Amino acid sequence: MQTNPRLKEKVYVHTNKTSYFPDDVIWFKAYVGDSINYPSVRTRILEVRLFDENGDQMFARNVSITDGTGLGEFELNDAIAPGTYYLQARTKYMRNFGEEYQYLQEITVLGEKPLNKARDEGPKYDIQLLPESGNLVEDIENTLGIKALLNGKSIDFKGSIINGEGETITTFQSEHEGMGRFSFVYKKGGTYRARIKVKDTVLEQAVPAASERGVVLSVDNSDEDFLQVYLKVNEATFYNQIYSNYTLLYHQNRQLFQLYSVARLDSVTSSIKTKKNIFLDGVHTLTLFADDRPIAQRKFYVETDRKKASIFLEKSKIDADSVTYRLLSRGKKNDLSADLSISILHKKSKTVSLKNTIKSAFLLSPYVRGYIENPAYYFDIENEKRKEHLDLLLLTQGWTGYTLDEIIKEINPIEKYAFETGFELKGKIREDIKRKKLVLIPDDFRIMNKAKLQDKSTFVFQDLDVFKGDTVRVAYQNWLGKISRPLKIEYDTTTYSKNRYRLSITANENYKAHHSGKTAPNGVTHWTNDTPFENEDGTIDLDEVIVTERKRSEQYLQRRKTIEKYEPLVSDIGKYYDIPISNTTDVDNMRLLDFLSSQGYRPSTVNNVQFFLIGPGEMVSYLSINGRPVEPEELPSIPLQMKDIANVMVSNIGFGVSIFQVFTKERKNELFDKFVVKNGFDRAKKYYTPMYTFEESRPLDLLEIDWKPNVITNSKGEASFKIARRDSENGLHFVIQGFSEEGHLISKTILTD
Repeated sequence: MQTNPRLKEKVYVHTNKTSYFPDDVIWFKAYVGDSINYPSVRTRILEVRLFDENGDQMFARNVSITDGTGLGEFELNDAIAPGTYYLQARTKYMRNFGEEYQYLQEITVLGEKPLNKARDEGPKYDIQLLPESGNLVEDIENTLGIKALLNGKSIDFKGSIINGEGETITTFQSEHEGMGRFSFVYKKGGTYRARIKVKDTVLEQAVPAASERGVVLSVDNSDEDFLQVYLKVNEATFYNQIYSNYTLLYHQNRQLFQLYSVARLDSVTSSIKTKKNIFLDGVHTLTLFADDRPIAQRKFYVETDRKKASIFLEKSKIDADSVTYRLLSRGKKNDLSADLSISILHKKSKTVSLKNTIKSAFLLSPYVRGYIENPAYYFDIENEKRKEHLDLLLLTQGWTGYTLDEIIKEINPIEKYAFETGFELKGKIREDIKRKKLVLIPDDFRIMNKAKLQDKSTFVFQDLDVFKGDTVRVAYQNWLGKISRPLKIEYDTTTYSKNRYRLSITANENYKAHHSGKTAPNGVTHWTNDTPFENEDGTIDLDEVIVTERKRSEQYLQRRKTIEKYEPLVSDIGKYYDIPISNTTDVDNMRLLDFLSSQGYRPSTVNNVQFFLIGPGEMVSYLSINGRPVEPEELPSIPLQMKDIANVMVSNIGFGVSIFQVFTKERKNELFDKFVVKNGFDRAKKYYTPMYTFEESRPLDLLEIDWKPNVITNSKGEASFKIARRDSENGLHFVIQGFSEEGHLISKTILTD
């Protein structure tokens, strides 16, 4: 269990907000950490996807991770309807350890949702009675957690335990998020029912049967410095102890913190006290073994001050048009060099519902099976009962019922998926081989990678740091370093399939982790066993399927094709709109500048110095061809004719300025020796303030102010950033997330006047 305890990875994605307009951009920064929350240095690729409420994938990004962080965005571009969406992030290596380690967050797209004409099937209640350590024993006090759901959402309740004679043994009620607890002595030979009142409905459910003999494991986590563990047995078990040894195992992932053995129980109630300072921050598991057979289990949470982090924010300078803020990050004993992202919103913003933070994503969610309605609640120090409610959440985790072999397999699974440190390019040489040594050359003609031919003709370039849309060449290289071009190359594109991922959104069925231990986290369950898609090795890959696109208008489908085609050349192509081109002889024979003139844009000089395109209302326009900006002095001499042009697109960026993007038709004979990378990183674009901030029709509490994804503090824990002065006049809402080089998790919300 102690082998490489830092191996597992965790992910958190900080979005600039959680509610968006249909024409908005979801900006995000991803954090990838190891088991003890240091920035991960093993993984370079993070898969980030956006799914609709039916679980169909809408967008996907390969995010480049460096020193544990990476940036990205999803441009919505009116492509999706108002409603609830799900952002998922994970590394390939995380798939070795189950779906608990993926990150999942709800995203809301604002607007009026279409009426749901589905038939209302009425209320569906789900009442769960969960023994604290997984089992009940007769003639001793047992503690049970209780969870109540109505149509998949938690709901308050009141209830009582009724014995076989109809007598009330105890009463209880919900304490937090539809969860509660109660204790009672389960009499020998007795039967009990729970009577629960939810709103105006009374439900009854049988209490799980108790064993005649056994051990009940109970945890008291209320003390700040010590964890108190109780082992309780009835007299039948105490006087007839069939086990020769009991062992308490305190562990988290592969790391073992304490191993406590008891040769024989010397009383019906045994107590073991353990100092909390031996543990890490986060959720731990306590497993009770009897002669190497696991018989009970309980999760508990430890919060230490070893990695305590404090954030301070102050105005340091006020200029005519901007305000400079100074940020300070402090640890318990020293200043922190931290990597942070800051979402800046209006003070009364309604666009952020912070249900996930880096603390909840790293310290809680990976260790809990089942849906957690508001993980961030348990880390907000303003919530006085957060620790008590967190212990209640962990109590309702119950017992997985695993054998020792299954526990070991869960802790040390067979690693089917390796760390991804780059991309691969495979292919074959279809000619008489001149050399066995190959090199890969990008457009700047530096050698970026080398490979040797395998099986006489096959080549594989590995760990490539390439982006989608990059072009590369494969060449021979002799012993003197001279390169020459193969004439016949066949590239393997099977890894670039159009397979999409899918989520099955079934939150109301996902809190039953105590039954099988296989329920997926956060309300998302992946494919059932009848999924008819298999990998080459014959194993079923439970989350890769081909998804049929929903029917869209031809206009929508054409626009999506255009965006996907040109996005590698122009990252924000979704902000541009087509100018129709007529397929007539007259238009084909036009020069590009003549065509633009027919649209109202003419080349003209500004102050008799440089040429620009001047449009209606003296709007200044810039021109790019195939993603390359045209310099002003080049403008009058552009030789392109419309017969060579595939698309002309334009975007009005505001302030009387627009940009034209012109794309020429492909000429395959000119690019035959290049390969266009399809499976690479998605380029992260630079944040820009959305155009809608200038629209008075949208209220301020639904607009964002700014997004600072790369706030890096120096060795003194200091960093500075600016925002527009006009935006700070009515108060601001700063949401700060990140981590330090030493594994401090930073989550802070600051409101200013």
